[in-house]
Amino acid sequence: MVNTIFNFYAYSNKLAAGGQPTEEQIIALKDDGFEAIVSISPTSTKNYLPAEAEVTEKLNLEYVHYPIDCSNLKDNHYHMFKNIMKGLAGKKVFVHCGGNIKSSNLIHMYNVLEHGVSEKESIKELKRIQQPEEKWFDYFKRMGLQGLS
Repeated sequence: MVNTIFNFYAYSNKLAAGGQPTEEQIIALKDDGFEAIVSISPTSTKNYLPAEAEVTEKLNLEYVHYPIDCSNLKDNHYHMFKNIMKGLAGKKVFVHCGGNIKSSNLIHMYNVLEHGVSEKESIKELKRIQQPEEKWFDYFKRMGLQGLS
């Protein structure tokens, strides 16, 4: 059932991303062994789930809500995301936003900058999920990537 989450993509057996999960899909994430959920959706996102923190708490899932407005990307957005991910090291983590656009872009940067994944290979993987808007390539460059497209 986790692959019914909109735009679901498993990067590894410890990291996946997708769009906003429903309550039932959060239960499926727990059943699939996920230990933490990171939401980067602002509360203004049209498919935002107000009960997400409550649902994850009942399931004993670690939950982090760090809303990012991608119309105004700041350097600290990536740095905070990186720190959140480092704090969850070793856990099976699901990262989401409304539709897996922000999530997949941030994971792309994280995999390249923190785990040494080739930017060329990572961008190929990113394009299997979505085609980033130009502002993301500018952000990638600002954060230390080449910004390959």
